Amino acid sequence: VPPVVRTLLYAQDPTQVQDWVNRITTRFENINKIVPAHWDGPIEATKEDIKDAFIFLKDDTIDPYPEEDLKRGLKFIADIVYGRR
Repeated sequence: VPPVVRTLLYAQDPTQVQDWVNRITTRFENINKIVPAHWDGPIEATKEDIKDAFIFLKDDTIDPYPEEDLKRGLKFIADIVYGRR
């Protein structure tokens, strides 16, 4: 999940996003491909891959932001969104 989307959108209501992930992975038990919002798709992926991509919704320390993203200025935005500033 791209850091900007993760910070500006998903952090606003992580419970609702997690509910969506649960609905998708339950409804489509045999998922084998996903189409991401970029030119590299479709890509091979299972429902477990999808759940893993959103693991940060349960604990943002499990899948921390890449250090380079934070250096580019995302830390300031993330701190505001997560109430650390």
